[in-house]
Amino acid sequence: MKLAKSLLLGSAAAFVATTGYAADLPSTKAAPATYVKVCDIYGAGFFYIPGTDTCLKVGGRVRADYSMAGKQDVYTANATTVAILAGAQNASGNEARARLDMDARTKTGYGTLQTVSSFRVHRTSGNLTSSTSSTGAGTAAPQLEAAYMRFAGFTFGVARDNFAFMPSRFYGAGHWGSFANGAMQIAYTAVLGGGFSATIALQDKSYTTAGATVTGGTGTLDASYDRFPQVNGRIDFEQSFGSLSLAGAVGQNHTVTSATSTAYDKSKMAYAVSGSAKFNLPMIAAGDAIWLTAAYADGMTEYTTNWTSFKSSDQARVVGGRVQNHVSYWTGTTGIENFKSWAVAAVMDHYWAPQWRQAFLASYGSINAPVAVNALAWGGTAGGFADAKVWNVGSQIAFLPTKGFEIGIEALYARVQNSNSATAAANVSQGNWTGRMRVERTF
Repeated sequence: MKLAKSLLLGSAAAFVATTGYAADLPSTKAAPATYVKVCDIYGAGFFYIPGTDTCLKVGGRVRADYSMAGKQDVYTANATTVAILAGAQNASGNEARARLDMDARTKTGYGTLQTVSSFRVHRTSGNLTSSTSSTGAGTAAPQLEAAYMRFAGFTFGVARDNFAFMPSRFYGAGHWGSFANGAMQIAYTAVLGGGFSATIALQDKSYTTAGATVTGGTGTLDASYDRFPQVNGRIDFEQSFGSLSLAGAVGQNHTVTSATSTAYDKSKMAYAVSGSAKFNLPMIAAGDAIWLTAAYADGMTEYTTNWTSFKSSDQARVVGGRVQNHVSYWTGTTGIENFKSWAVAAVMDHYWAPQWRQAFLASYGSINAPVAVNALAWGGTAGGFADAKVWNVGSQIAFLPTKGFEIGIEALYARVQNSNSATAAANVSQGNWTGRMRVERTF
Protein backbone atom coordinates (compact mmCIF):
# COMPACT_ATOMS: atom_id res chain seq x y z
CA MET A 1 0.00 0.00 0.00
CA LYS A 2 2.82 2.36 0.88
CA LEU A 3 4.49 1.48 -2.46
CA ALA A 4 1.35 2.28 -4.47
CA LYS A 5 0.89 5.58 -2.64
CA SER A 6 4.50 6.57 -3.34
CA LEU A 7 4.14 5.80 -7.06
CA LEU A 8 0.92 7.84 -7.26
CA LEU A 9 2.44 10.87 -5.57
CA GLY A 10 5.52 10.68 -7.79
CA SER A 11 3.45 10.55 -10.94
CA ALA A 12 1.40 13.57 -9.86
CA ALA A 13 4.53 15.55 -9.15
CA ALA A 14 5.98 14.67 -12.54
CA PHE A 15 2.73 15.73 -14.24
CA VAL A 16 2.75 19.10 -12.49
CA ALA A 17 6.38 19.69 -13.44
CA THR A 18 5.74 18.75 -17.05
CA THR A 19 2.67 21.00 -17.22
CA GLY A 20 4.62 23.97 -15.94
CA TYR A 21 7.34 23.41 -18.52
CA ALA A 22 4.79 23.16 -21.34
CA ALA A 23 3.25 26.47 -20.32
CA ASP A 24 6.56 28.14 -21.10
CA LEU A 25 6.63 26.79 -24.70
CA PRO A 26 5.26 28.80 -27.68
CA SER A 27 1.56 28.13 -28.29
CA THR A 28 0.67 26.18 -31.43
CA LYS A 29 -3.05 26.88 -31.11
CA ALA A 30 -4.51 28.49 -34.29
CA ALA A 31 -5.65 32.11 -34.02
CA PRO A 32 -9.39 32.69 -34.30
CA ALA A 33 -10.46 32.83 -37.95
CA THR A 34 -11.49 36.24 -39.34
CA TYR A 35 -14.36 35.74 -41.76
CA VAL A 36 -15.23 38.14 -44.58
CA LYS A 37 -18.36 40.07 -43.68
CA VAL A 38 -21.05 40.44 -46.32
CA CYS A 39 -21.98 44.01 -47.28
CA ASP A 40 -25.55 44.01 -48.59
CA ILE A 41 -26.01 47.79 -48.65
CA TYR A 42 -25.04 48.05 -52.33
CA GLY A 43 -26.43 44.77 -53.62
CA ALA A 44 -25.20 41.23 -54.14
CA GLY A 45 -21.48 40.46 -54.33
CA PHE A 46 -20.13 43.18 -52.03
CA PHE A 47 -18.10 42.41 -48.90
CA TYR A 48 -16.29 44.52 -46.32
CA ILE A 49 -12.55 44.82 -46.78
CA PRO A 50 -11.28 43.45 -43.42
CA GLY A 51 -10.50 46.20 -40.95
CA THR A 52 -12.28 48.91 -42.95
CA ASP A 53 -15.78 50.27 -43.57
CA THR A 54 -15.29 50.01 -47.36
CA CYS A 55 -17.33 47.51 -49.37
CA LEU A 56 -15.72 45.84 -52.38
CA LYS A 57 -17.08 43.85 -55.29
CA VAL A 58 -14.70 41.92 -57.54
CA GLY A 59 -15.83 40.61 -60.90
CA GLY A 60 -14.68 40.12 -64.45
CA ARG A 61 -15.30 38.64 -67.86
CA VAL A 62 -13.74 35.97 -70.05
CA ARG A 63 -14.54 35.88 -73.75
CA ALA A 64 -13.73 33.78 -76.80
CA ASP A 65 -14.54 35.39 -80.17
CA TYR A 66 -14.49 33.74 -83.59
CA SER A 67 -15.19 36.03 -86.55
CA MET A 68 -15.20 36.08 -90.34
CA ALA A 69 -15.82 38.70 -93.02
CA GLY A 70 -16.80 37.85 -96.56
CA LYS A 71 -15.38 39.42 -99.72
CA GLN A 72 -17.02 42.71 -100.45
CA ASP A 73 -19.23 43.01 -103.51
CA VAL A 74 -18.77 46.24 -105.46
CA TYR A 75 -21.20 48.09 -107.72
CA THR A 76 -19.93 50.95 -109.88
CA ALA A 77 -22.12 53.70 -111.27
CA ASN A 78 -22.77 51.96 -114.59
CA ALA A 79 -22.20 48.33 -113.61
CA THR A 80 -24.83 45.73 -114.40
CA THR A 81 -23.04 42.91 -112.59
CA VAL A 82 -21.41 42.52 -109.22
CA ALA A 83 -17.60 42.69 -109.11
CA ILE A 84 -15.22 41.70 -106.32
CA LEU A 85 -12.76 44.35 -105.21
CA ALA A 86 -9.29 43.46 -106.52
CA GLY A 87 -7.13 41.82 -103.87
CA ALA A 88 -9.95 41.44 -101.35
CA GLN A 89 -10.02 38.21 -99.39
CA ASN A 90 -12.29 36.46 -96.96
CA ALA A 91 -10.89 37.55 -93.61
CA SER A 92 -11.14 35.80 -90.29
CA GLY A 93 -9.93 36.44 -86.80
CA ASN A 94 -10.02 34.97 -83.32
CA GLU A 95 -9.71 36.63 -79.96
CA ALA A 96 -9.50 35.55 -76.32
CA ARG A 97 -10.04 38.27 -73.76
CA ALA A 98 -9.98 38.51 -69.98
CA ARG A 99 -11.21 41.49 -67.95
CA LEU A 100 -11.00 42.33 -64.24
CA ASP A 101 -13.51 44.69 -62.60
CA MET A 102 -13.40 46.19 -59.11
CA ASP A 103 -16.00 48.43 -57.45
CA ALA A 104 -15.25 49.89 -53.98
CA ARG A 105 -17.82 51.96 -52.05
CA THR A 106 -17.68 53.84 -48.74
CA LYS A 107 -20.39 55.77 -46.91
CA THR A 108 -19.53 59.41 -46.18
CA GLY A 109 -21.33 62.44 -44.85
CA TYR A 110 -21.76 63.60 -48.45
CA GLY A 111 -23.12 60.34 -49.81
CA THR A 112 -21.38 57.26 -51.21
CA LEU A 113 -17.80 57.44 -52.48
CA GLN A 114 -17.50 54.97 -55.35
CA THR A 115 -14.22 53.93 -57.01
CA VAL A 116 -14.33 51.74 -60.13
CA SER A 117 -11.54 50.20 -62.20
CA SER A 118 -11.71 47.85 -65.16
CA PHE A 119 -8.91 46.65 -67.41
CA ARG A 120 -8.52 43.89 -69.98
CA VAL A 121 -5.88 41.86 -71.78
CA HIS A 122 -6.36 39.80 -74.90
CA ARG A 123 -4.70 37.62 -77.52
CA THR A 124 -5.70 37.75 -81.17
CA SER A 125 -4.97 35.98 -84.42
CA GLY A 126 -5.97 36.78 -87.96
CA ASN A 127 -7.15 40.22 -88.97
CA LEU A 128 -10.41 41.99 -89.68
CA THR A 129 -8.91 45.45 -89.97
CA SER A 130 -8.28 45.53 -93.71
CA SER A 131 -9.62 44.04 -96.93
CA THR A 132 -6.94 41.35 -96.84
CA SER A 133 -6.33 38.78 -94.15
CA SER A 134 -3.21 37.97 -92.14
CA THR A 135 -2.41 35.08 -89.84
CA GLY A 136 -0.25 36.72 -87.21
CA ALA A 137 -1.03 36.16 -83.54
CA GLY A 138 -0.13 38.38 -80.65
CA THR A 139 -0.90 39.62 -77.17
CA ALA A 140 -1.91 43.25 -76.76
CA ALA A 141 -0.92 45.44 -73.85
CA PRO A 142 -3.53 45.84 -71.09
CA GLN A 143 -6.29 48.27 -71.99
CA LEU A 144 -7.97 50.54 -69.43
CA GLU A 145 -11.72 50.46 -69.97
CA ALA A 146 -12.70 52.38 -66.83
CA ALA A 147 -10.99 54.11 -63.90
CA TYR A 148 -13.12 56.67 -62.11
CA MET A 149 -14.31 58.00 -58.77
CA ARG A 150 -17.84 59.22 -58.05
CA PHE A 151 -18.46 61.50 -55.11
CA ALA A 152 -21.27 63.93 -54.27
CA GLY A 153 -22.57 63.78 -57.84
CA PHE A 154 -19.13 64.26 -59.48
CA THR A 155 -17.29 61.77 -61.69
CA PHE A 156 -13.51 61.99 -62.10
CA GLY A 157 -11.52 59.74 -64.46
CA VAL A 158 -12.21 57.46 -67.43
CA ALA A 159 -15.92 56.58 -67.55
CA ARG A 160 -18.59 55.93 -70.17
CA ASP A 161 -18.87 58.67 -72.77
CA ASN A 162 -21.79 60.93 -71.87
CA PHE A 163 -23.21 60.95 -75.39
CA ALA A 164 -23.68 57.18 -75.53
CA PHE A 165 -27.07 55.51 -75.14
CA MET A 166 -27.46 52.35 -77.24
CA PRO A 167 -26.97 48.92 -75.61
CA SER A 168 -23.94 46.70 -76.11
CA ARG A 169 -25.95 43.78 -77.39
CA PHE A 170 -24.20 43.11 -80.69
CA TYR A 171 -20.66 41.79 -81.05
CA GLY A 172 -20.30 44.00 -84.10
CA ALA A 173 -22.12 47.34 -84.15
CA GLY A 174 -24.41 49.70 -85.97
CA HIS A 175 -23.92 53.40 -86.59
CA TRP A 176 -24.01 55.25 -83.31
CA GLY A 177 -21.59 56.82 -80.86
CA SER A 178 -20.02 54.30 -78.49
CA PHE A 179 -16.52 53.77 -77.16
CA ALA A 180 -15.39 50.60 -75.43
CA ASN A 181 -12.68 52.36 -73.42
CA GLY A 182 -14.81 55.29 -72.21
CA ALA A 183 -13.57 58.88 -72.08
CA MET A 184 -11.46 60.93 -69.68
CA GLN A 185 -13.78 63.42 -68.00
CA ILE A 186 -14.93 65.57 -65.13
CA ALA A 187 -18.71 65.31 -64.90
CA TYR A 188 -21.52 66.28 -62.56
CA THR A 189 -24.89 64.51 -62.44
CA ALA A 190 -27.90 66.00 -60.65
CA VAL A 191 -30.82 63.75 -59.69
CA LEU A 192 -33.81 66.02 -60.17
CA GLY A 193 -36.58 63.73 -58.97
CA GLY A 194 -39.55 62.23 -60.78
CA GLY A 195 -37.22 60.08 -62.87
CA PHE A 196 -35.26 63.04 -64.27
CA SER A 197 -31.49 63.48 -64.10
CA ALA A 198 -29.08 65.88 -65.82
CA THR A 199 -25.35 65.57 -66.54
CA ILE A 200 -22.75 68.10 -67.65
CA ALA A 201 -19.19 66.98 -68.44
CA LEU A 202 -15.82 68.19 -69.68
CA GLN A 203 -14.34 65.39 -71.79
CA ASP A 204 -10.99 64.83 -73.48
CA LYS A 205 -11.87 64.77 -77.19
CA SER A 206 -8.94 62.51 -78.08
CA TYR A 207 -10.75 59.58 -76.42
CA THR A 208 -13.66 59.73 -78.84
CA THR A 209 -12.43 61.52 -81.97
CA ALA A 210 -13.12 59.89 -85.31
CA GLY A 211 -9.45 59.79 -86.27
CA ALA A 212 -7.21 61.34 -88.90
CA THR A 213 -8.23 64.39 -90.87
CA VAL A 214 -8.35 64.72 -94.63
CA THR A 215 -5.60 67.12 -95.71
CA GLY A 216 -5.76 69.46 -98.64
CA GLY A 217 -2.29 70.34 -99.86
CA THR A 218 -1.09 71.88 -96.61
CA GLY A 219 1.68 69.39 -95.93
CA THR A 220 2.05 67.04 -92.98
CA LEU A 221 -0.42 68.03 -90.30
CA ASP A 222 -0.87 66.97 -86.69
CA ALA A 223 -4.33 67.06 -85.20
CA SER A 224 -4.55 68.64 -81.77
CA TYR A 225 -7.52 68.11 -79.48
CA ASP A 226 -6.52 69.68 -76.20
CA ARG A 227 -6.79 73.41 -76.87
CA PHE A 228 -10.51 73.47 -76.12
CA PRO A 229 -12.18 70.85 -73.88
CA GLN A 230 -15.19 69.05 -75.27
CA VAL A 231 -18.40 69.78 -73.37
CA ASN A 232 -21.02 67.02 -73.19
CA GLY A 233 -24.45 67.29 -71.63
CA ARG A 234 -27.54 65.11 -71.36
CA ILE A 235 -30.97 64.90 -69.75
CA ASP A 236 -32.47 61.50 -68.92
CA PHE A 237 -35.96 60.46 -67.92
CA GLU A 238 -36.57 56.95 -66.56
CA GLN A 239 -39.91 55.31 -65.78
CA SER A 240 -41.40 51.83 -65.81
CA PHE A 241 -42.07 52.10 -69.56
CA GLY A 242 -38.35 52.59 -70.27
CA SER A 243 -36.31 55.77 -70.68
CA LEU A 244 -35.82 58.89 -72.82
CA SER A 245 -32.60 60.82 -73.37
CA LEU A 246 -31.45 64.04 -75.01
CA ALA A 247 -27.69 64.53 -75.45
CA GLY A 248 -25.36 67.13 -76.94
CA ALA A 249 -21.66 67.76 -77.38
CA VAL A 250 -19.62 70.83 -78.36
CA GLY A 251 -15.92 70.73 -79.21
CA GLN A 252 -13.20 72.22 -81.36
CA ASN A 253 -11.36 70.70 -84.32
CA HIS A 254 -7.82 72.05 -84.22
CA THR A 255 -4.85 71.34 -86.51
CA VAL A 256 -1.27 72.60 -86.68
CA THR A 257 1.52 71.92 -89.17
CA SER A 258 3.52 69.81 -86.72
CA ALA A 259 4.39 69.58 -83.07
CA THR A 260 7.25 72.04 -83.58
CA SER A 261 5.68 74.44 -86.06
CA THR A 262 2.59 76.61 -86.16
CA ALA A 263 2.88 77.76 -89.77
CA TYR A 264 -0.56 76.21 -90.21
CA ASP A 265 -2.74 76.69 -87.13
CA LYS A 266 -6.47 76.46 -87.74
CA SER A 267 -9.50 75.57 -85.65
CA LYS A 268 -13.27 75.32 -86.03
CA MET A 269 -16.09 74.58 -83.61
CA ALA A 270 -17.98 71.28 -83.91
CA TYR A 271 -21.13 69.90 -82.31
CA ALA A 272 -23.50 66.93 -82.18
CA VAL A 273 -27.02 66.33 -80.82
CA SER A 274 -29.09 63.19 -80.33
CA GLY A 275 -32.45 61.96 -79.12
CA SER A 276 -32.87 58.38 -77.89
CA ALA A 277 -35.47 56.15 -76.29
CA LYS A 278 -35.87 52.71 -74.78
CA PHE A 279 -39.28 51.04 -74.54
CA ASN A 280 -39.84 47.91 -72.48
CA LEU A 281 -42.12 45.38 -74.20
CA PRO A 282 -43.32 42.96 -71.52
CA MET A 283 -46.58 42.53 -73.43
CA ILE A 284 -44.58 40.52 -76.02
CA ALA A 285 -42.32 38.59 -73.64
CA ALA A 286 -40.51 39.17 -70.35
CA GLY A 287 -37.27 41.06 -71.01
CA ASP A 288 -38.23 42.30 -74.46
CA ALA A 289 -37.23 45.88 -75.29
CA ILE A 290 -36.47 48.18 -78.22
CA TRP A 291 -33.89 51.00 -78.36
CA LEU A 292 -34.09 53.87 -80.86
CA THR A 293 -31.65 56.70 -81.52
CA ALA A 294 -31.18 59.56 -83.99
CA ALA A 295 -28.20 61.92 -84.13
CA TYR A 296 -26.87 64.86 -86.16
CA ALA A 297 -23.27 66.10 -86.17
CA ASP A 298 -21.30 68.98 -87.63
CA GLY A 299 -17.63 68.02 -87.42
CA MET A 300 -18.26 65.03 -85.10
CA THR A 301 -18.97 61.95 -87.23
CA GLU A 302 -17.84 59.81 -84.27
CA TYR A 303 -21.30 60.46 -82.81
CA THR A 304 -23.22 59.39 -85.91
CA THR A 305 -21.34 56.70 -87.85
CA ASN A 306 -18.81 55.28 -85.42
CA TRP A 307 -18.18 51.56 -85.90
CA THR A 308 -17.29 50.38 -82.43
CA SER A 309 -19.36 49.32 -79.46
CA PHE A 310 -19.15 48.90 -75.70
CA LYS A 311 -18.52 45.17 -76.06
CA SER A 312 -16.77 45.33 -79.43
CA SER A 313 -13.90 43.04 -80.24
CA ASP A 314 -10.52 44.64 -80.72
CA GLN A 315 -10.69 43.31 -84.25
CA ALA A 316 -12.71 45.90 -86.12
CA ARG A 317 -15.64 44.78 -88.23
CA VAL A 318 -15.18 45.39 -91.91
CA VAL A 319 -17.94 47.67 -93.20
CA GLY A 320 -18.35 47.59 -96.95
CA GLY A 321 -14.71 46.57 -97.30
CA ARG A 322 -13.49 49.44 -95.10
CA VAL A 323 -12.75 49.60 -91.41
CA GLN A 324 -11.65 53.17 -90.70
CA ASN A 325 -14.21 55.54 -89.24
CA HIS A 326 -15.36 58.47 -91.29
CA VAL A 327 -13.25 61.55 -90.77
CA SER A 328 -14.84 64.55 -89.05
CA TYR A 329 -13.20 67.46 -90.85
CA TRP A 330 -10.95 68.53 -93.71
CA THR A 331 -7.96 70.87 -93.47
CA GLY A 332 -7.47 73.14 -96.47
CA THR A 333 -5.13 76.04 -97.10
CA THR A 334 -7.79 78.52 -96.05
CA GLY A 335 -9.00 76.70 -92.97
CA ILE A 336 -10.96 73.75 -91.62
CA GLU A 337 -14.23 72.52 -93.09
CA ASN A 338 -16.44 70.11 -91.16
CA PHE A 339 -18.16 66.97 -92.40
CA LYS A 340 -21.87 67.00 -91.67
CA SER A 341 -23.63 63.73 -90.89
CA TRP A 342 -26.72 62.12 -89.42
CA ALA A 343 -27.82 58.62 -88.49
CA VAL A 344 -30.77 56.63 -87.16
CA ALA A 345 -30.65 53.19 -85.58
CA ALA A 346 -32.75 50.59 -83.78
CA VAL A 347 -31.97 47.49 -81.71
CA MET A 348 -34.58 45.06 -80.42
CA ASP A 349 -34.38 42.15 -77.95
CA HIS A 350 -36.86 39.29 -78.01
CA TYR A 351 -36.84 36.33 -75.62
CA TRP A 352 -38.30 33.19 -77.17
CA ALA A 353 -37.74 31.60 -73.78
CA PRO A 354 -35.86 32.73 -70.65
CA GLN A 355 -32.72 31.03 -71.98
CA TRP A 356 -33.06 32.04 -75.63
CA ARG A 357 -32.69 35.64 -76.77
CA GLN A 358 -32.73 37.01 -80.31
CA ALA A 359 -31.66 40.54 -81.19
CA PHE A 360 -32.25 42.58 -84.35
CA LEU A 361 -30.28 45.60 -85.60
CA ALA A 362 -30.85 48.18 -88.32
CA SER A 363 -29.01 51.46 -88.85
CA TYR A 364 -28.57 54.09 -91.55
CA GLY A 365 -26.21 57.04 -91.80
CA SER A 366 -25.46 59.85 -94.24
CA ILE A 367 -22.21 61.81 -94.49
CA ASN A 368 -21.92 65.09 -96.43
CA ALA A 369 -18.35 66.02 -97.27
CA PRO A 370 -17.08 69.57 -97.86
CA VAL A 371 -17.17 70.61 -101.53
CA ALA A 372 -13.37 70.70 -101.70
CA VAL A 373 -13.05 66.96 -101.01
CA ASN A 374 -16.26 65.65 -102.49
CA ALA A 375 -14.44 64.77 -105.72
CA LEU A 376 -12.13 62.38 -103.85
CA ALA A 377 -13.20 58.78 -103.36
CA TRP A 378 -13.03 57.29 -99.90
CA GLY A 379 -9.60 55.77 -99.30
CA GLY A 380 -8.26 57.15 -102.57
CA THR A 381 -4.64 58.14 -103.21
CA ALA A 382 -5.34 61.64 -101.96
CA GLY A 383 -6.90 60.32 -98.75
CA GLY A 384 -10.22 61.86 -99.63
CA PHE A 385 -13.73 61.05 -98.59
CA ALA A 386 -16.72 61.87 -100.74
CA ASP A 387 -20.36 62.03 -99.72
CA ALA A 388 -21.46 58.63 -98.49
CA LYS A 389 -24.44 56.63 -97.33
CA VAL A 390 -23.95 53.74 -94.91
CA TRP A 391 -26.38 51.16 -93.63
CA ASN A 392 -26.41 47.76 -92.04
CA VAL A 393 -28.82 45.11 -90.79
CA GLY A 394 -28.31 41.99 -88.77
CA SER A 395 -29.55 39.49 -86.25
CA GLN A 396 -28.11 37.59 -83.33
CA ILE A 397 -29.31 34.60 -81.36
CA ALA A 398 -27.89 33.71 -77.96
CA PHE A 399 -28.23 30.76 -75.60
CA LEU A 400 -28.17 31.81 -71.92
CA PRO A 401 -27.81 28.60 -69.89
CA THR A 402 -27.15 30.46 -66.63
CA LYS A 403 -26.80 34.00 -65.36
CA GLY A 404 -23.78 35.78 -66.84
CA PHE A 405 -23.02 33.07 -69.41
CA GLU A 406 -23.74 33.55 -73.11
CA ILE A 407 -23.15 31.53 -76.27
CA GLY A 408 -24.16 33.51 -79.33
CA ILE A 409 -23.85 33.79 -83.08
CA GLU A 410 -24.69 36.73 -85.31
CA ALA A 411 -24.58 37.83 -88.92
CA LEU A 412 -24.43 41.46 -90.07
CA TYR A 413 -24.53 42.94 -93.55
CA ALA A 414 -23.22 46.45 -94.23
CA ARG A 415 -23.02 48.66 -97.31
CA VAL A 416 -21.20 51.91 -98.02
CA GLN A 417 -22.16 53.97 -101.06
CA ASN A 418 -19.89 56.80 -102.19
CA SER A 419 -21.93 59.49 -103.93
CA ASN A 420 -19.94 61.83 -106.15
CA SER A 421 -21.44 63.82 -109.00
CA ALA A 422 -18.09 65.20 -110.15
CA THR A 423 -16.45 61.84 -110.81
CA ALA A 424 -18.80 59.08 -111.95
CA ALA A 425 -16.14 56.41 -111.43
CA ALA A 426 -16.06 57.27 -107.75
CA ASN A 427 -19.74 56.41 -107.32
CA VAL A 428 -19.05 53.00 -105.83
CA SER A 429 -21.30 50.95 -103.60
CA GLN A 430 -19.47 48.35 -101.52
CA GLY A 431 -21.11 45.77 -99.30
CA ASN A 432 -20.07 42.75 -97.27
CA TRP A 433 -21.16 40.50 -94.46
CA THR A 434 -19.51 39.61 -91.20
CA GLY A 435 -20.26 36.77 -88.85
CA ARG A 436 -19.23 36.16 -85.25
CA MET A 437 -19.53 33.46 -82.66
CA ARG A 438 -18.97 34.45 -79.05
CA VAL A 439 -18.73 32.46 -75.82
CA GLU A 440 -18.66 34.80 -72.83
CA ARG A 441 -18.83 34.51 -69.05
CA THR A 442 -19.35 37.56 -66.86
CA PHE A 443 -18.97 37.11 -63.12
